[in-house]
Amino acid sequence: MRLDYEGILQQTFKDSFRGYHKEEVQDFLQLVANDFKEMKRDVVTLQEELNERDQRIRQLEEALTQSKSQHTASFENMRSALKEKARKFVDQARDQADRHKRKVEAELSHLQDDIRRLKKEKEHLLENFQSAAQSYINSRNK
Repeated sequence: MRLDYEGILQQTFKDSFRGYHKEEVQDFLQLVANDFKEMKRDVVTLQEELNERDQRIRQLEEALTQSKSQHTASFENMRSALKEKARKFVDQARDQADRHKRKVEAELSHLQDDIRRLKKEKEHLLENFQSAAQSYINSRNK
């Protein structure tokens, strides 16, 4: 029988001529002593389990810390690699943009040359037309 707080409080002993019945008191005290002995063993066992769990928690925390530092290092390496790839990509894009810009500038220059040439041709044609018109007018007036 396992004793609890109320069981101890409610325990009564028969009166005998000179006080409590000695054997009943001894039996009860033996039960109380046995229960407390069991409780002490339970406390020791629970303390050992708690210590083991605390140690396991420390191991897991250390593993987590190591894992975090490994992941952080891995993340930093990946970040650096991605940064380098991005830099190369941007450099390639700039090179392509520069090449495209040079092509456009060259084409623009050719178009401007064509425009100047066409303007000169226009002026020349207008001069020829005016000259032909003037010659026609002069030949009609004579």
